[in-house]
Amino acid sequence: MLYDLKVFQKVYDFFLWVKPTVQRFAKVHKYSLGVQLENEAIELLKQIVKTNFKKEKKEFIQECFVHYEIVKILIRLSKDYKLLSIKQYEFAVRELDEIGKLLGGWYKRFI
Repeated sequence: MLYDLKVFQKVYDFFLWVKPTVQRFAKVHKYSLGVQLENEAIELLKQIVKTNFKKEKKEFIQECFVHYEIVKILIRLSKDYKLLSIKQYEFAVRELDEIGKLLGGWYKRFI
């Protein structure tokens, strides 16, 4: 079942953190970088849902990795623009590292 999938729950929790965090971005970045970050995080979550319902998961998990890498870049940009504190950035990196490991483990099951 989808909701038992650890990677789904981890990305879901990450999105719950992203949304209010982006709302505190400076206005100039909230509606550009912030919206892109929210959109990519939700696209990752949606791709996980789609993947879970496919018989051949390998290609779909690879698409999850694309969204995951874009989220990582957007988080780094947010830090470099000083929209995230060091503490927030460290939290995001830890969470993304764990998401990456879960995606990698999921992918290895199908190769």
